[in-house]
Amino acid sequence: MENIRCKNNFDEIVDVPKEKFFFRPSAYAIIKKGDEIVMLRNKGNGKLWLPGGGIEIGEKIEDGLKREIREEIGIDVEVGRFLLMKENFFYYQPLDEAYHAFLFFYQCEYISGELKKESDDLESKNPQWVKIQDIKKEDLSDMKDDIFKLLNS
Repeated sequence: MENIRCKNNFDEIVDVPKEKFFFRPSAYAIIKKGDEIVMLRNKGNGKLWLPGGGIEIGEKIEDGLKREIREEIGIDVEVGRFLLMKENFFYYQPLDEAYHAFLFFYQCEYISGELKKESDDLESKNPQWVKIQDIKKEDLSDMKDDIFKLLNS
């Protein structure tokens, strides 16, 4: 049985059987308002992450991103500039699921709505506006270097 080495949601390197993996395109938003950005807390590890998630079959990336943002945090956005695409092998331990993920990151503009008090998402909680200058690399859930660089560019 072939294994794939990847990170789990606790930032540990693990070997996961190749058969557990499935492809998962997903999109995430950097939504700034002044010197703040919307972030969520990962339920598994308590670290910060961006709103967004998996794109469904037949759904355009930008439409899926808007849907995920509405579902997770309750606001409407305009999807703007494409920022980054990363390939990631990731094991989500609580659900025993492994992803060969393609993550698309976009700059988004806040349009309307209030942040939910609590996210309905299985993986995330506590949507909040966070001052960008207060976010440290070690506060981030995954792909710390890339996300930190995006937040500070």
